[in-house]
Amino acid sequence: MFLAAADQTILASALPTIGSGLGGLEYVSWVVVAYLLAATIAAPLYGHLGDRFGRKRMLLIALSVFTVASAACAAAPTLLTLVVARAVQGLGGGGLMTLAQALIGEHVPPRERGRFQGYFAAVFALASMSGPILGAYLTEHIGWRSVFAINLPLGVLAALLARRIPYLAPAPRGSYQPDVVGTLLFCLATLGLLVTLSSMGHGLPFDSWRLYALIAIVTACYVVLYVWERRSDHPVIPVRLLQRPEIARPNAVVICFAAALFASVLYLPLYLQIGHGLGIGASGTLLLPITLSMVTAATFTGRLVSRTGKVTIFPMIGLTLATSALIALGVTITFASIALVLFLTGITGVGLGMVMPPMQVAVQQAAGRESLGAAIGSMSLCRSIGGAIGVAMIGAIIFLSIGRADGALEAVLQRVMGQGPEYLHQLSAVDRTAISEHLDRTFQIVFFTIGAITGTGALLATTVPKPKF
Repeated sequence: MFLAAADQTILASALPTIGSGLGGLEYVSWVVVAYLLAATIAAPLYGHLGDRFGRKRMLLIALSVFTVASAACAAAPTLLTLVVARAVQGLGGGGLMTLAQALIGEHVPPRERGRFQGYFAAVFALASMSGPILGAYLTEHIGWRSVFAINLPLGVLAALLARRIPYLAPAPRGSYQPDVVGTLLFCLATLGLLVTLSSMGHGLPFDSWRLYALIAIVTACYVVLYVWERRSDHPVIPVRLLQRPEIARPNAVVICFAAALFASVLYLPLYLQIGHGLGIGASGTLLLPITLSMVTAATFTGRLVSRTGKVTIFPMIGLTLATSALIALGVTITFASIALVLFLTGITGVGLGMVMPPMQVAVQQAAGRESLGAAIGSMSLCRSIGGAIGVAMIGAIIFLSIGRADGALEAVLQRVMGQGPEYLHQLSAVDRTAISEHLDRTFQIVFFTIGAITGTGALLATTVPKPKF
């Protein structure tokens, strides 16, 4: 799980360098989106396959796919090749997330799961914290390709440890037929959604008929997918489970959580590097408050869930706290000191850290052992699709803002986005100040938007039914 989680954020500080090295910084967010999209598709598939063929076996297969694809990413000669390799890597990473969670549900009694989910949430947050810092160090001192190459020895180590997991034979079931049609529909619908979000107002103007046609196609795909999955014997999307409020509502909260987390972690270094000219290492280090506070909050929240048996109150409090901090960050970002930014991002991390452990416990308890893999797969799916939506949507806001800059400033911004933060040092002090002021205004909108997402999650958290232990 550490491998899969770290790989989602290890590129945060390296993205501008990758974009300038391979060309097309405005499209470099797809390096992240491709991974999240593939992980979204893979998560429910591994859940079903683990239920039927054994979770340990499928975990080792997912780990192999992830490690081999990491080598392909390290050797990618073009941005398109890297995006494709990242998609394959996501097919493995989605399985690592789902199966690691399901194995805890399989081996640990219900009342103790809160404590163990706290450990897992801490690992997730620790990986998210160390990812940007490790990525910044490797990119600055070795090169961005080492960010992927490091997964090779780590993947071998993880495989050796995973082989020690006790094997439990899956419950007897009938023959399993993959839901090929449902998988294709889900891929098409989700890819269309992400393309729509990332292109809205930027690649596709708001008055473009192509935009409305794309929205109509995406909507139709999701409607057809819903109808198909309700009738499928082995659906890739567990529609019947998601119709249950005790599973659907925690998953909705997780979508908001993931959208806020990934958007914050992945775009804050871009703002610090291009908006304020900070180095790769410094921009990665400044992510420490949000990720370190997430580790601490996740660990304590998991223990509190086990001790008190209360679940629903923690994400409600946490997301409300995160919303307050994000709104304050948006209000003050044009004049805030670095210390204030670090404090507010730390508060945001505390709030986000209170979400995952109780929501995982709620879903596991509601699903029962027979549907455990499918339910955990649905949560991994929602986390991945929430992250992909957050990255695509905030990326669209940033590049739409750049496209609307005044004449000469737009041209300078486009060159900076195309050539990377190194180009800043070639600009005059006046141009650098103009860029900083424009990005301050842009990220004010960004933080207000992320705050609206966490606020929505807080409202949804109030509707989550209390699980019965």
